[in-house]
Amino acid sequence: MFITILKKVLVLLCLLICAYPVFAKEAYFARDPAISPDGELVCYVYCNDLWLVPFEGGIPRRITNTSAYEWNPQFSPDGKLLAFSSDRSGQNLVYTMPIQGGEATAVSYNSLGISEWFSDSRHLLCTKYTPRWGLSFYKVPLDGSSPLLIAEIASRYATLSPDNKQIVFQKEGYSRREAYRGSANGELWQIDIATKKYTKLTNSELSEMYPRFSQTGALYYCASDGKSLQVNKVNKLSFRKPEKITDLTPFSARDINLARANDRLVFEYFDAIYKYDPTLKTGTKISPLFIDLAEDEWQDNIVRSYGNSALDNYAISDDELLLGFTHNYDSFFSPLKGGETKQISFDHGSVFSMQFLDERRMIINKFNSGVVKLFLATADSIITLSPVEWFGADSLNVTDLYKDKHGRWFIKYDDYFCHQKVAIADSGFVNIRPVKTPWAVVTNFAFNEDGSYAVYGALREDNYAKELYLYDVQTGNSKLLLNDNRWWQNLIWTPDNKSILLTYESSIYRLDLVPRDEFELDKDPWDEILHAERSKPDSTYEEQENEDYSVIPATTVIEEKEPKPMEIVWEGLEKRFYPIIVAKDNYNFVLDTISDSTFYYIEDTIQQDKNCYLKKANIYGKNIKEVFNLGENADYYTKVKDTVYYTVDNGLRSYNIDTSARKEIKIKYDYQYDKALLNKRVFEEAWNAFGNNFYDPDMHNVSWKEIYELYRPYVDKTRNIYDVALIIEEMIGDINASHTGFYPRDEYNPFTSPAAWLGAELDYSTVLEEGIRLSKIYPNSRLSSFYHFPEGCLLTSIDGVKITKYTALDSLLAGKTGKKIKLTVNQDGIITEAVITGLSFTQMTDLRYDYQVAQKKKQVEELSQGKLGYIHIPAMGDEEWQKFYRDLIVDNYNKEALVIDVRGNTGGHIHDQLITLFQKTKYAYSTSRRFSRYLHSEPYNIWDKPSIVLVNEKSFSDGEIFPAVYQELKLGKVVGTPSSGAVIGTWHYYLQDGSSMRMPGTGWYKLDGTNMEGNGVQPDIVVELTPEDIIAERDPQLIRAVQELMKTLK
Repeated sequence: MFITILKKVLVLLCLLICAYPVFAKEAYFARDPAISPDGELVCYVYCNDLWLVPFEGGIPRRITNTSAYEWNPQFSPDGKLLAFSSDRSGQNLVYTMPIQGGEATAVSYNSLGISEWFSDSRHLLCTKYTPRWGLSFYKVPLDGSSPLLIAEIASRYATLSPDNKQIVFQKEGYSRREAYRGSANGELWQIDIATKKYTKLTNSELSEMYPRFSQTGALYYCASDGKSLQVNKVNKLSFRKPEKITDLTPFSARDINLARANDRLVFEYFDAIYKYDPTLKTGTKISPLFIDLAEDEWQDNIVRSYGNSALDNYAISDDELLLGFTHNYDSFFSPLKGGETKQISFDHGSVFSMQFLDERRMIINKFNSGVVKLFLATADSIITLSPVEWFGADSLNVTDLYKDKHGRWFIKYDDYFCHQKVAIADSGFVNIRPVKTPWAVVTNFAFNEDGSYAVYGALREDNYAKELYLYDVQTGNSKLLLNDNRWWQNLIWTPDNKSILLTYESSIYRLDLVPRDEFELDKDPWDEILHAERSKPDSTYEEQENEDYSVIPATTVIEEKEPKPMEIVWEGLEKRFYPIIVAKDNYNFVLDTISDSTFYYIEDTIQQDKNCYLKKANIYGKNIKEVFNLGENADYYTKVKDTVYYTVDNGLRSYNIDTSARKEIKIKYDYQYDKALLNKRVFEEAWNAFGNNFYDPDMHNVSWKEIYELYRPYVDKTRNIYDVALIIEEMIGDINASHTGFYPRDEYNPFTSPAAWLGAELDYSTVLEEGIRLSKIYPNSRLSSFYHFPEGCLLTSIDGVKITKYTALDSLLAGKTGKKIKLTVNQDGIITEAVITGLSFTQMTDLRYDYQVAQKKKQVEELSQGKLGYIHIPAMGDEEWQKFYRDLIVDNYNKEALVIDVRGNTGGHIHDQLITLFQKTKYAYSTSRRFSRYLHSEPYNIWDKPSIVLVNEKSFSDGEIFPAVYQELKLGKVVGTPSSGAVIGTWHYYLQDGSSMRMPGTGWYKLDGTNMEGNGVQPDIVVELTPEDIIAERDPQLIRAVQELMKTLK
């Protein structure tokens, strides 16, 4: 009996073992893999901690368990230690720990990043940032002594040759834009550490990245095949015929790491870690690294809140009994008089608009499967939510919907090729039909009282003029009423069809469709005296304002009103556009019309501490009366019958115009949302928004629907918004476009204590027993301008702490930005106690920038004997335009020619202002008797003398458009290196959860049809700038530009 039971147990165990992979809990989105020297152990990052797992796969062991981020582990060559980075101290420091686990120890309290170990296992190859060089390579000892600068120009992804005499590193490159071809592609460079000689190793159209030396001397790296990054191998650094190790699809190999003993290799492959085993004689050498977490990974993703009273958006039923509202990501019904709140949606689809169809039904638009769709919510014993059938039900994004007080609807929607289109519907939300408009509609769609006509505002795409149109509902034709270059909004008809009221900029204007008698509302006070029988005030002017047409006795029979005739006198129409309520530090819009002659309007303050008001006036802007003080922070106004509803700090309030009753409408409800479900909606919204806004509807010849189908299943594997962000970045990268980026909502807010800057660069090229030299002191710093310290002087203490080779200066300066710092400086034996204010990173980089520009101005001055001027434009914003114009007129106007430098320009929008200035020519002269009667050219302050432009691979966006147009119009030569081809107009799009993304929505094409996105500026004269030039502060590009420009003066 016992043997029989034992046999059954053994059989069951065998079955369980065989089924083990089926029930395994895998670690998705593990990253930063590292392999031990013997190739038997893999360390990786998962849930921001370090884990170890056998190379063969299996159950991992967590070796860190902190609330901080840990990343980039690296095994020491002797296999005893793991080095890794962590932000646990408020700075990004390097730590080591025994590979079997234990306490982590900071290698240095300077902010460093790890690239690789030196072969002695006592030093690390690290990078550190300075404003002078960017990232530089340092040799960092484990004993805590000072890092040693070994190469000024570096990058994170680098590897040491087996003899530790050379470094191969990756320069530039976009890891998620595998199809990118251009001057910012990834290249591999070599540094000879002893001579500091830099050599470019690769020069292909695509990118090479993530280099790793084998101890055999071979080099493994990732190279793009145009679709994915594949692992390649070369011997003796000969890249003519690389060996292709992988042929992966659809994702890329990234961040490879190599075992010293046998060239086993691990790398990231999207949501997994893959391995390559060259020691296998048979079978597949490339496979996923199997990781079975073997633990319950349950996490509470539910965010709960109780007793809520705030709402984000709302709608009121026609009988004023029911409230519909949104909170966070879902929608609700609640009795307006109080009572139980019932939730409508539970899928976190982020309701955007809502309008009641009748007393118990409401139309909403919300996300569903990546598209913003229309739904009907019904308040019954069971709340129901069902899709609305209409011509765009499955594919069109509904961006807004509105019902007017007569029950007529307009719907704004986007199709795949055009945004802000309009559909209209009759009362009851029936007969939904598209409206053909000449341009995108940018205002509401306002019907007149009988619904026969409507007006709307449109934006001309060709010149950005704003146009006002009249729409004939019966014929479907639009006719232009008015055009202008400023914005109008909140259109509303007067009931007599004679005028349109609207907000123009921030004021209320009236457009008269027919000429009006400006005295039509005036009263003669003698009339009441002389004609008592006619003494009743004009109802259209006074009493009519206060009549309550919403309160109708049950026995009253409502007579059908005859439609008021529609007449337009086209002649002189544009002259009949009058301001009636002029804004004074506020924003005004019509809330509703009372009669043919009077209306209610909102005076909405722009300033936080000012009150908002409900007011009324006649159509001539006279007899203005304050109806009600709405208070501070009022918003979201709507009028139902005689009641005005509005919010104050997300709480709903009301004011009855007829009775003057005011209420604070109290609702109370509990709410919870699931972060995991929310993250799925974030992915869908990001996919939808990018696909509908990207400048090229063909999505760079990529099927956006297929992209959705490829990436959507991976969202189910994510644990947090940061995993979702990785998926979105990968997805967008497949489009191969610049000006992209996804920025997830903050769920991790670590303590940070960045180091302050001194206004000088510290010299790490030599390690001193005591003190550290100041290698570069920037002229506008306090150390230079006030203390006049020379470069090379010795900094011996900070805030009383003596500096030795074991002193981590970053830790001494941590948290001291904006605070006083006491420095002791030894200048040839003269000791000075200096006091400065710790500088921020931005202040320090500004000092560096000012120094560089001053040096280049000086160089141009010397090379040209004072004949040429020089201006650098760092970006293309309004502030940069003002500075450029000032520098041109004040500092360079007397120069014979001008060097314009847009190298490193980060982009903006002022190319047209620059080009216009350089295109202008003299057409007349003027004099002034008040001064010298000297002949002054007209137009004045132009530049019609020779010029030349400098450009490089770091010229970006509008910093590329300017030299391209300059070249196209033959205004002068362009010198330097090709720009990166990153030319798309962009804006910031905010998702419902607080995440955001860059939205590249505007393309830019040359006159010959060439798309500048992906096609950078090709200089007339190409001059390379080598790393050695940068280190020595030589500028052969500037020298050549001066030489070329001087030729034009001969």
